[in-house]
Amino acid sequence: MKKSKTRKVLRVSASKSKRFKLLNKKRTSVDSNNISGILPDWLIEKYIEKGFIKIAPLSKDWKKNIDQVSVDFHLGNNIKLFKAGTYRFVDTRRGLPADAMEEVNLSEGDPFILEPGAFAIASTLEVLRLPADILGRLEGKSSLARLGILVHSTAARFDPGWNGAPVLELGNLGPKPAILYCGMPICAFTFEKLASPVRMKYEGSRSDRYSGSKIPVASKIEKYVKKR
Repeated sequence: MKKSKTRKVLRVSASKSKRFKLLNKKRTSVDSNNISGILPDWLIEKYIEKGFIKIAPLSKDWKKNIDQVSVDFHLGNNIKLFKAGTYRFVDTRRGLPADAMEEVNLSEGDPFILEPGAFAIASTLEVLRLPADILGRLEGKSSLARLGILVHSTAARFDPGWNGAPVLELGNLGPKPAILYCGMPICAFTFEKLASPVRMKYEGSRSDRYSGSKIPVASKIEKYVKKR
């Protein structure tokens, strides 16, 4: 009797294990053309491999940068800072003077000090290109946020059709200078599949202000503020 019960328990355990494997297989074999919403890890990997989401450059171990619903991007080598004491204010109708910002160029692993209260714009090491049915969102890293480091102020959405190096709006809200390094993980991207592709092309749309650039471009606000 004991042997019979043991066999029964083993059969039940094996049956549950088999069902779990089948369910897991079904989840990862979903027709990706018929889904919408935030992409999970395996779909991010699939879309990158098939070139639906284009990210360049990709390291040999790029899959290690993928988390449950995001992929890490890294700090690029070009940073722009406001020059201290050059101008008392910024006129949004006139925009920034050409000499309002200074440029810093780094090499892989070079340090960059972000002082308390400082603001800088930088680009990611990676260039991103999105199709007409996927939206990208730039998310900050929690470990940096806990040091008072912001990686974007408000511009976290990357519309379908975006093509270029995503720009970071770096700020230090902490009480101490923070040392960042060129090439370090600086932000994470999540991707959302739309119910259908957008009709309007990104090129020439109202959102197309900075795409195509591989370095951080200063604000062009004067082109979008109405002058009376």
